[in-house]
Parts: sequence; C-alpha cells; structure tokens
Amino acid sequence: MAKAERSRRRPAPSNQRKARLILFGAALLSVVILVAWFPAGALLHQRSDLASANTQLRELHQQDSQLAQEGKALSNSAEISRIAREQYQLVSPGQQAYEVLPPAGSSSNGRDPGDDAPASPSTAAQLPSSGTSTSTGSHATTDKSQQNSSSALDRMLRALEFWR
Repeated sequence: MAKAERSRRRPAPSNQRKARLILFGAALLSVVILVAWFPAGALLHQRSDLASANTQLRELHQQDSQLAQEGKALSNSAEISRIAREQYQLVSPGQQAYEVLPPAGSSSNGRDPGDDAPASPSTAAQLPSSGTSTSTGSHATTDKSQQNSSSALDRMLRALEFWR
C-alpha cells in the first residue's frame, strides 16, 4: 500500500518536466511582457529632458537676476545719461557732440575710428569752428556757401558714394 500511495503522490517524471517547462515558459512570457510594456526608454528620455530643462531654467534665473539689477540701475537718471552718451552718442540740450577723426595720411591700424566714443563736449574749444572743416592732404578749407550752391543731385551722389 505504501507503494501505491507514493505513486499517487509523486507525478511521473514526464509530468514534472511539463510542469517545469510551463513554469519556465510563464516566467519567460512575463519577462517579455514586462520588457515590452515597461517604458524604460521613455523614462530615460524624460530624465535627460528634465535635466536639460533644469539647466535652462537655471540660466534663465541668472539672466532674470541680471536684468532685474540692470532695471534697478536704469531708474537712476545718471545711469541713463551715461548710457545715452556711450551707446547712442546723445548729449544734453545745449551741448554738441564731435567726432574727431585721425589725419588722412595716418595709419589707423585697421580699425574704424567711427567706433570710438565721441569727443567730450569739454574739449569743444580745441576743435575747429563749425563754419569750416579742415582736412589734411590735397583738399583745402571748404566753405559752407560752396556746399549749398551745389545741386541736390550732386549732394545726393556724394552722399551715396559708398555704394561704388
């Protein structure tokens, strides 16, 4: 009787193999389903997007604080006047702005003298009077009456000389 009970309790070796194979297949199927539907790639992509967004946010906060400081500085009339003189060559009412160019024959070292800031109004006494303009070289002093006597077409052509 003991043999009969043992044979009933223990499945046959082929049944055990089938059960193990089914268990292994179910585990393999669950791993495949988990890998196929688990959004690991999307999560990694979102993490990198989040890191780049945080970096951009930090940069924007820095720019915001710099702009707030600049806005605070622009509430001061002295700062506004300084910027108007330096960047836009504006002067206060009653003042005149002059731009001093180097002599015609001198070397400018490849830079444009027009990029320099205009002369300070305090040096106006050292500059030539506004009625005549002097230059070195073959040109003599030009009178304003000569300039006014030329035709409008001549003046326009001289103004557009840089197109040549």
